[in-house]
Amino acid sequence: MEGMKRLLGRSAVLGSGLVVALVALAAISARSGAAAQTPELVAFSTPFLVLPTPAVMAKYSDTGNWSSLWWLPETGGTAVPGSQVAVARPDALPHLIFVPPGAAPQKGWPLMVFLHGQGESSPSPLPMVALQGPPQHAGRHPTTLPFAVLSPQKPMRSQFFDDDVAEGIAALIKHYSAALSLDTSRVYLTGLSQGGIGAWNLASDQKYTALFAAIAPVCGGLRPPLALRARQLADMPIYAFHGRNDAILPVSMSDESVKACENVTRTQRAGKVKYDRIQRAAGKDYSWDAADIPHMEGHASWVNAYYPEDSTLGQVPLYDWFLSHSRPAAAPE
Repeated sequence: MEGMKRLLGRSAVLGSGLVVALVALAAISARSGAAAQTPELVAFSTPFLVLPTPAVMAKYSDTGNWSSLWWLPETGGTAVPGSQVAVARPDALPHLIFVPPGAAPQKGWPLMVFLHGQGESSPSPLPMVALQGPPQHAGRHPTTLPFAVLSPQKPMRSQFFDDDVAEGIAALIKHYSAALSLDTSRVYLTGLSQGGIGAWNLASDQKYTALFAAIAPVCGGLRPPLALRARQLADMPIYAFHGRNDAILPVSMSDESVKACENVTRTQRAGKVKYDRIQRAAGKDYSWDAADIPHMEGHASWVNAYYPEDSTLGQVPLYDWFLSHSRPAAAPE
């Protein structure tokens, strides 16, 4: 527990993201030919959506160019179907917004809210939020992601569960729920590293729990008091990931959080907590060589969550799990 308290206050998680700011800005202007990075696609249907999949069942890691950060988004004012844009305006948290191409499903697109790591915090350039995780997938292979993706950027000195940041995230969800064709019963929360801490603690805040149909925190943990926060998550489906060999944020953070949730009576909708405690998690994301980010032993467990090595492009077990959950309809007033 003492290790968790100490690390929740640490601001050195993925701090190297700031070092690569100039690399990122250069990459944004050097994305010529980016459209050619995506393989030929054909359509297939799932129980939830109709979406494309690669004609050749390629692995995510083997598809497209990794020698530059060509997929980082440009700054734009509004969401554009089929692309991801960086939105910076004075009345909202800076954020990325991705909308899949084509017509939305009858109930609207599911929305995935992604919380980044420490290194992508402001004043790091906003497009750097797409360095890894779901916004990376959205930028590299937009036709294989069956979600709208909202990726807010927080200030370096803040946490995602701080009141001002949390309120800003809730306001963005409300804004895009009205502005886009979204299925508000399928809003999912996930995040990695400091964003994994944010996912646990934003969802366990009683003001925001009801926003989300399910959560997937990656290499994070609940802050004390754990038992109180675990009770707040008693009706929340949870799928957690952490590497046993994580040298940045110890696996005990997820161990203690999962145990706390298992020690409360969980509803039938929430079910048992899913927990991938990875024996040897990756030490880097596929993008880190191009961004000149050093290896971090066992810290990149999000590779297993968002683009696992044994899965093909567009086939992510976590995303299937997300889509199997929805929020119950609100009772009439």
